[in-house]
Amino acid sequence: MATLDQFVVNIRQLTTDGKFSDLAQALSSPNVDHLTKNIQHIDSIIATFPLPEYSMCMLACLHAVVKAPNIPDFDLFLTQVDTFIQTSSAEQIYYLPQYLCEICHVITERLRKENRARVGIPILYRAIELLRREPGQLLSIHSDLYQLCLLCQWFEPALTYLETDIIDINRENGKFDVKHLLLSYYYGGMIYACIKQFDRAANFFENVITAPATATSAIAVEAYKKYVLVKLISGTIPTNHLPTYTSRNVQQTIKSLCSTQYTELFNLFNNGTLTQFDEFVNRHRDQYARDRNLGLIKQTRNAFICNSIQQLTKTFLTVSLKDLANRVQLQSTNEAEKYLIDMIENGQIFASINKKDGMVIFHGSPERFDANNMLAKLQDETEKRMQAEKQLKELERQISLSKAYIQRTQQSSPYHDRPKILN
Repeated sequence: MATLDQFVVNIRQLTTDGKFSDLAQALSSPNVDHLTKNIQHIDSIIATFPLPEYSMCMLACLHAVVKAPNIPDFDLFLTQVDTFIQTSSAEQIYYLPQYLCEICHVITERLRKENRARVGIPILYRAIELLRREPGQLLSIHSDLYQLCLLCQWFEPALTYLETDIIDINRENGKFDVKHLLLSYYYGGMIYACIKQFDRAANFFENVITAPATATSAIAVEAYKKYVLVKLISGTIPTNHLPTYTSRNVQQTIKSLCSTQYTELFNLFNNGTLTQFDEFVNRHRDQYARDRNLGLIKQTRNAFICNSIQQLTKTFLTVSLKDLANRVQLQSTNEAEKYLIDMIENGQIFASINKKDGMVIFHGSPERFDANNMLAKLQDETEKRMQAEKQLKELERQISLSKAYIQRTQQSSPYHDRPKILN
């Protein structure tokens, strides 16, 4: 106990002196074992650290709690963490961001198991606001927030961050695991799929698949399965099943694990009939159910029908409803008419239906590209790309000035091993 008292006195003194770097070192393993070995006294220790003055000391105490075999009063702990996040000093927390992230990971997992995801969302949201240093910075706890939002179908907090492109990763003092990067994009893709923004969902799943890798993760395999489905639902049938810059290991793994049930869908969309599609889906229904993709498969069927109708617009100027239903293999002209009306309203095709004659007339696009809304859209897209270019140039500047980059380029230089000329 005397050793613990001395430890508490020491970290209090470092806080008072404003020596936060030394304090962070004192609170890092193995020094922090003083707290974990005396977890039964942790509430008394916490009471000696008023906020925000002793934010880093309080953070170490809360971290010691999650490192214990169990948390005696989890609801009380949640309250302590939430109070801490709202009243602590961001300046101090920046020295030990990994501690707060580890606390959030434990909270997320516990709430997931207890089916209380909604309780943790405000806590994680406030933790991200406390830790991130700029809007485009990714933290490991972003993936925790997205997971909880998915579990309780409350997407607004997640969309606040998903709409901002990532340009930086908080290293969390070297504790950031690439798993959280992949999960952030994977859960983000699932959220966009839930709100039917399928193009955006496909982009997020693609980021998971194309992340540089020497081995293929289970996250990348699951992302590919959903990538195929949302690509087809969005009406995009790529020439290559995977982007050309995908890691070779990932390509080979996906080919062996997903080719039969998922990649083949691309070929069906290009060359198959609705009957063949239904037979294919029924043959692999159990696999889709295990992957929890039946909902997306149903939407893929609708996309298949719409794609078949769009192909007809390239062949015919006019076609009867009966002939269209037969060519697409729909059950009736009424079903064909329903699909046509939905596609016209969504801007997927430009057509008119003559109910008297039972004919469909396909039209060209009425879009006037000199309209004000089109010019505004063009300007908005131009500004986004200019901003992206600015960010890339800044990243290039930072890399070129980094010690690691300079050392590597010097070592790879043809003059690196050349003997020096003596005068």
